[in-house]
Order: sequence, then C-alpha cells, then structure tokens
Amino acid sequence: MKLIDKLTLWIVGVVFLVTPLSMVISYRSIKDNVRQAEIARLKDVNDKVAMQIKAGQPPHQYMLDRPIEIKVVKSMPAQTTHTSNYNFYNTELKREECKLDVISYYSINNKVYSIYTYNYVTRGADILHGMIQALFWKMLLISILVAISARIISRYLLLPFANALKIIQNFSLRQKEKIELTKTNTEEFKQLNFFLKKMTDIALEDYGRVKEFSENASHEVQTPLAVIRTKLELLTETDIRENQAVLIDDMHNAVEKLVKINRSLLLLTKLDNYEFETNESVKFCTITREALHSFENWIQMKNLSITQKIDKEVHLNIHPVLAEILVTNLVSNAIRYNLEDGQIDIKLTKNALTIKNTGLAPEIEPELLFRRFKKSNQSADSIGLGLSIVRQICNVNKFKVCYTYADNLHILKVKFTDEQPGINKPEPANVFKFEENVALA
Repeated sequence: MKLIDKLTLWIVGVVFLVTPLSMVISYRSIKDNVRQAEIARLKDVNDKVAMQIKAGQPPHQYMLDRPIEIKVVKSMPAQTTHTSNYNFYNTELKREECKLDVISYYSINNKVYSIYTYNYVTRGADILHGMIQALFWKMLLISILVAISARIISRYLLLPFANALKIIQNFSLRQKEKIELTKTNTEEFKQLNFFLKKMTDIALEDYGRVKEFSENASHEVQTPLAVIRTKLELLTETDIRENQAVLIDDMHNAVEKLVKINRSLLLLTKLDNYEFETNESVKFCTITREALHSFENWIQMKNLSITQKIDKEVHLNIHPVLAEILVTNLVSNAIRYNLEDGQIDIKLTKNALTIKNTGLAPEIEPELLFRRFKKSNQSADSIGLGLSIVRQICNVNKFKVCYTYADNLHILKVKFTDEQPGINKPEPANVFKFEENVALA
C-alpha cells in the first residue's frame, strides 16, 4: 500500500471516529437548547399575561395561537415555575409529537395565580434523524475531498521523496556514478537525501576497493601458482625416487586445487557484483546436451547409466557463460557424488531443470550444501564451491534452486518460472529436504 493511501485511510478513520462523537454532543446540545429556548419563550408569555392581570386588563386568551389557562390557587408553591415535556401520538395529524408545558405562579393583589401555556417542539428523534442524514453526506463528502486533496497535495509535498525513491531504484554500483538528489526545503527530506547520498558514496567506494582487491589478488595468485606448477612438472622429468614422485604428485594435485579455488572465488566475486549482464536469450537445451557430451568419458569410467529427457526449444534469458557453468556444475556434482554403476536422470523443461543421481545420504545438513566449502561427502575430490556457484548464478538470474534427498537419490532442481499449482503429494519417509529461494537473497 502506498504512503498516500495509508495517510488517507488514517485521516478518514479519524474523521469516522470523531464525527459520530461530535454528532452525539451536537445532538444533546441542540435538543437542550431548543427546549430551553421554548421554555424561555413560554415564560415570557406567562409574564406578559401576569402583567396584564396586575394592570387590570383582560389577558389575551390565545397568545402565540395557543390557549392559556389562568387559575386562582390557594397558596404559592416553593417552585414558581414548573416545566414538563412528553411525546404523544396526535390522532388528528397521525404522527408523534412532543408537547412542552410551562406553569408559572404569580402573587397579584393578594391572590395566587397559576398561568399555564404550552407549545409543540421538535422531537429528539426528528433531530437525530436529520443529523444522521447530514452525518452520512458530510462523511462521504469529507472522504472524497480528503482522497482527492491528499493526492493533489502529495504531488508537491512528497515530490522530493518520490524523486529520491526513483533515483535509488535506478542506482547501480556497476555504473560507478554518484547520485544527484533534488533539493528540498523540507527538513526531513533534507536529512533523507543527506543519508542516501552519504551511504551510496560509501557503497561506491567500498565496491571499487573490493572489486580491485579481488581482481588484483586473483591475478597475483595465478602467477606463483603457474610457477609452482611448472617447477613440479620439471621435477617429474628428473631422476627421482618413487616416494618423491608420490610427494610431487600430491603437491601437483594441491596446486591444481588451488587454481580451481582461485578461479571459483573470482567467479563468485563477479557474481556477487552482478558483473554478468543478461541481455540475450540462449538455447539452454543445446548447452545441456553439450555439457553431457563433455562428461562422457567420466561417465563411462564410473559405469553410470544416463536417462535424459530434454525438451526442444528451451530458451532462457541468461548469460551464455553462466548457463554453461550452471549445467556443468550440476552434472559434475551428480557424477562426482554418484555410486559405481549408479544412475543419473536429467529432465529439462521450459519450467525447470531436474537432475537426480544415486548416492549416499549427505553427511551434513542439507541446508549447508549451498554454502561455500561445504560438501556432501568430505572425502570427495571437490573444492566445495560448485553448489555455491550454482546458487549465485540462480540468484543473479532470479531462479529458484531446490535440493532433496529421498530413496537414495540426490535431487537438484532449478526452477526457471513458477509452475502451475498441483496436488500436494505426501513426502516419503526419512526424507531430507532443503529449498532456498535465492531470488530473494
């Protein structure tokens, strides 16, 4: 919900709360004022009649078009004025009416007179009905005016905020351009702009330093590794004993592993920095077939059986290099952690890529497999970065990667689009399941 909509709802909510309360107060006040005003008028009539009696004049019998009753009573009551009002049904007019009576007592020429007058006043129910009608239209009018005026005013008051939000949404570290925010006279927006400007400048500087360091570190490490590899290859060509050859071979394997780690970490850094732009559609089905073909020798060495179902014309908006790395890592992972004479099942549709392979149960928690340097089998010949790279590639391309282990099968699934909802099937017993929505990471 937008800020202006929330503000409008709050204002309308306050109006809806305060207006009925004010109506109740107004109703009581109007009702009492109408009654008191009419009582005052009737008392004035009684006073005038009393003055006529005192002056020896015959009083008017129909003042205010109402009959007046004049009686001589025995004694003066303690309260010289009595008032009463009540509702009754007027049979002639066929409607409810409210009658107000006023009786005043006067001592004139050693006699006590009671003068009675009455009038009809507006019933409280009629006043309330009219006020409820007015309340409905008033609240409707206020709500419409608040909604319209809030949007008109917000275009001017919240313009600096909208501009800042638009600039931040378009801000990218890769562009290496500092943001320029609109000047404003509002103190809160000044503070917001100052904070955004400061934090984006710091982010640009940190991004530049980290990128430069990672590139320099990777480049500088490659040189000594290449020298060590060359020296080890030269040593193998000299006369050495068998135990020395074993040591040299171990050193050579360690160097090769360092080279792989260096390349993988550099790739992860580039993925973290979103240096791969997705601006073209690639034929993902062809890349998948080529990746399987490149692993044929390894598959034959482990005597694995492959079942593949690859749909034609599967196109994805992904960088070609990342597409190849994604498939290569998933397939190599399925081969590396497979059993001898095991099986691999590969299925590619327009919605997802699913790879299943036989293998032992994972030795670590499934949710740790996508972290760096974490492996399902710590003794396997792997650097532990393959699935971490898979996760980052999915992150960059807003894919979703899932891992499940059930019935001695490792199942890795990369979802390209949201699949149609279906019937939820029960999970088999003793199932480890981990799902990470890397698109939200």
